Amino acid sequence: MMAVSTRTGRAGNDPADYPRSRVGAVRVTALEAADGWARDAIADAGTLHRWAAGRPDARSFTGRGRVHSVDAPRPGPDGRARWAVRHYQRGGAVAAHLADRYLRVGRSRPEREIRAAAVARSKGVATPAVMAGAVYPAGIYYRCDLVTEVVPGARTLADTAHATDGTRDWLEAMAAAGRLAFALAEAGVLHVDLNAHNILFEEGDPSRAWVIDLDRARVGGRPDSDAAERMLARLTRSVVKVGTPTGEALGDREILAALRGRA
Repeated sequence: MMAVSTRTGRAGNDPADYPRSRVGAVRVTALEAADGWARDAIADAGTLHRWAAGRPDARSFTGRGRVHSVDAPRPGPDGRARWAVRHYQRGGAVAAHLADRYLRVGRSRPEREIRAAAVARSKGVATPAVMAGAVYPAGIYYRCDLVTEVVPGARTLADTAHATDGTRDWLEAMAAAGRLAFALAEAGVLHVDLNAHNILFEEGDPSRAWVIDLDRARVGGRPDSDAAERMLARLTRSVVKVGTPTGEALGDREILAALRGRA
């Protein structure tokens, strides 16, 4: 029997254009334009991720878990041709025990990411538009999916260290990543895990950085230069591990200078 789908309104901290709904026990938070699609997809396939996996146009890639890129079923805010459907997956030591499960305490990962992305975008920070998030209860835990528009031809800051176009584009990308950290801080968004793998660049444009993975971001603070410095320090450690286009081992000071555009 098909699960009952209902609209349930909006929680106090949710962005105004992201209504909540339910499909059976599944909680859905979606952009108004994508709400009907998200509920239909869950009713048909059980989860958004499973719906995407069954699409004939799906292209899959792995990061932390498997992500499916599919043709956009609805127009999004940035008019992107494709959407990315990600199933949240644990990282670090806890992944061996919990895999894709999260305790049902406080706001869910998709709800937190939707709010952080909406705040960041409202302040001019480049981050893909979130189309929908879904939470699937599992006892005291939940599992969850997120759907965003796709940055076309995206490659990460880490990718630029191994690109064939060499050091000049890497330095431009590094400076753009540094500007991104300051833009996040100015927007009152602290990305606690800003690293070389969650900063993206559109194909052929290393001058503008996009940020993803905002589900652990802290939102609502005042513009704070200390927050920018904390993000730059975290990003510096990540870039040191990834390396440089020349293979030269650079230290924190040199990497930080590149992020500040002073290399």
